[in-house]
Amino acid sequence: HTVLDCLPILTSLFRPGVLDLQQITYDKTPAGIVEQIALKEAVHPLQSLEDLRKRLGGGRRCFAFFHPALPNKPLVFVHVALLPDMPTTMSDLEYATESNATCATFYSITNTEPGLSGVDLGNHLIKSVVQVLQNEFPKLQTFCTLSPLPKFRQWLEGKIVRYHEGLRRKQDFSSKILDNDMLCPEELQQLQGIFSSESYLLELLETLKSPKWHITPEGTASTLVDQLEPVLMKLAAYYLTIEKHHGRPLCPVAKFHIRNGAEMHRLNYMADTSAKGMRNSCGIMINYQYVLDEMEGNRVQYEINGQIVVKDEVKSWLTSNSPNF
Repeated sequence: HTVLDCLPILTSLFRPGVLDLQQITYDKTPAGIVEQIALKEAVHPLQSLEDLRKRLGGGRRCFAFFHPALPNKPLVFVHVALLPDMPTTMSDLEYATESNATCATFYSITNTEPGLSGVDLGNHLIKSVVQVLQNEFPKLQTFCTLSPLPKFRQWLEGKIVRYHEGLRRKQDFSSKILDNDMLCPEELQQLQGIFSSESYLLELLETLKSPKWHITPEGTASTLVDQLEPVLMKLAAYYLTIEKHHGRPLCPVAKFHIRNGAEMHRLNYMADTSAKGMRNSCGIMINYQYVLDEMEGNRVQYEINGQIVVKDEVKSWLTSNSPNF
């Protein structure tokens, strides 16, 4: 109750007109601030000093909001890659360029102060950064993200474990693993064939727990990665668009971007094969796109009735191999 009472006060104190937007650079930003950016990065932890230099170098941008009372403390910051096209994998960010960029990709947003989580700093930051980038690069046409599904594997594990608990209690699940025929009988048969086991869903879980399950010995075909693609992508699409809590997405990243007026544009398989990306998101990432003329309308419709704009490149996975969608 006390926190809710304070929220209007915090929102007023940390409103956009009060906050100071600054670009973070390796050479000109005070070292103490750069160090905080490096240490607090929450989405893609830094691997080395060279990694930090790259994120603050050519073809990249980093912006942060500061409060006048806290001039040396970034409250929220975002990393941006300038690219010729919308990226499909994290490796695409290596081709960041300023010469022929038409797409600005927000690939990491970190709120450094948990106590301000109720204040919509990220929304204000994205809108402010879009204006700055448009002024600097008039040819930019696309503003998007390359975002993880940070709780996807955890959600799937919960579903499968509950399903098997139900089987042990001899409940009648028919042939369905999940609500609304999330996986149809044909897809379950495919999984059973892949793992050659009656407990194939548990085998799937054990496989996904390893951050290296996608790696195959040199000279051999990546059969498992290819075989699991339609099932994992369908599950990811289901998790993002159909599975809800109080009419809103379960995925916290989805909730953040959709609330800001973005649309679900495209799912990307094996987009982040880092240990964290495989462990949390099964390597899957999504592009949320900010269509500037439609952001406010999208935001209002979401706030009023939970409506989400989902493009065909996401929807198509829901109908894959299943007549029940």
